[in-house]
Amino acid sequence: MRTWIASAGWLCVVSLGQAQDHAPPPVVPAQLQSASVPPAADTVSPPLAPATSAASAPEVTAPAEEALPAQTVTITASSDAKAPRVRFTAYRESYLTARKVWQVSSGSVVMALRLIPAKLSATIDDVRVALQGNGAPMPIKVSDGGVFVVPLNDDIAAQDGTFLVNKGRGELTANIVLQPAVARDAWNVTRVGQVLHDARRAVRAITPWYKRPFASDVQSLAFCAAERGSALQLMDGEQLIATLPMNEAAVNDINQPVFCKIFDGEDKYPGHYRVVMPEQATVLLL
Repeated sequence: MRTWIASAGWLCVVSLGQAQDHAPPPVVPAQLQSASVPPAADTVSPPLAPATSAASAPEVTAPAEEALPAQTVTITASSDAKAPRVRFTAYRESYLTARKVWQVSSGSVVMALRLIPAKLSATIDDVRVALQGNGAPMPIKVSDGGVFVVPLNDDIAAQDGTFLVNKGRGELTANIVLQPAVARDAWNVTRVGQVLHDARRAVRAITPWYKRPFASDVQSLAFCAAERGSALQLMDGEQLIATLPMNEAAVNDINQPVFCKIFDGEDKYPGHYRVVMPEQATVLLL
């Protein structure tokens, strides 16, 4: 969803805590699969806020016995830059919320965080993020505009893990973003409707009951491109059924203008029609 959490809308936009003191150098790296370590007493939980209205992050507790589908998160290492060293926020609160999103959506939606400058002097274009547990920091892939998917790592959550950034204290804050987690070649009309349904369930699951009457919901799913003129193709097997222009104006997860073909879940196309998108297109929840 362009579910970035802003300041007037649904999602429990979650303003995460500002960057904390520099984290001490990691002790001798330990295996991330090692036994849990009790949470540290000085853990700071990030305040959550929704995608169009500022609000406190909901506290989510997922049943331990509930089976969790595997979530794949791309992690890349950088050899030409020092690892981030500044403590941004505790990991566990984001982990619990991301885990709830993953569970209630059956893995079709993931939770990401969008980093936002909290000071005029702060920049996002060179931001790096790492997840620190008992072992060495794990670099996390950050997209253009400062968005990264929250990884689900039970061991690091139990170790009182921390997100680290390469920025100064107080330079960044963050909002929650919900994103579809469907492979580019797996979209069809039925899947569009199912992801919309799952995303709405996820929003309700992470929004406190007392805020639900004031929170807006996910309205649509959109296939978008940076420039007008692209089009989707609806295919029945190898037969082209329709070409759908992507020309409806919207904004993406980092508030940039895009042009989209928007689906509201009530579309009358047969469910088995495949949706083929242009190479540079992205999928957003609006």
